[in-house]
Amino acid sequence: MEKYNNFLVEEKLTIYLLVLKITPNLKGYDLIKEGVRKILQDTSKKHNMNQRLYLELANAFNFDMDLVDKAMRNAIDVSYKRGGICDFEKGFNIDFSSPKPSPKELICILSEKIILDRNLFGKKLHA
Repeated sequence: MEKYNNFLVEEKLTIYLLVLKITPNLKGYDLIKEGVRKILQDTSKKHNMNQRLYLELANAFNFDMDLVDKAMRNAIDVSYKRGGICDFEKGFNIDFSSPKPSPKELICILSEKIILDRNLFGKKLHA
C-alpha cells in the first residue's frame, strides 16, 4: 500500500507541475519536485528552507545553492508567462500571495495540496 501511495504522490505532483506549465525540460522542474518530496518526508524543513532544503537540493543535484533558487525562479517565471500560475489558482481554488510566488511558497503550497489530497483520498479508500 505504501508504494501505491507514493505512486499517487508522484502522479499528483507531476499533474500539478504540468498544470502550472512547468515542464520537465526546465532545471527548476526537478528541483521543485524533489523539494516537495523532501518536505513531505520532513515537514519541519519548510520552516528553514534556505538553510536546510536548498542545501540538500544543491547537494543532491550538484548545484551551488544560488543556482537552486535561480533555477526554481526561472521555472516559476516560465509558468507565469505561460499562464500556469493563473490556471493552477483557478483550477484548484488556491491563491498565491503574489502573481509570481517564491520558490518557497510554491513548494509549501504544493506539499500542502498533496497532503490534503492524500488525506482525502485515504479517507475515501478506507470508508
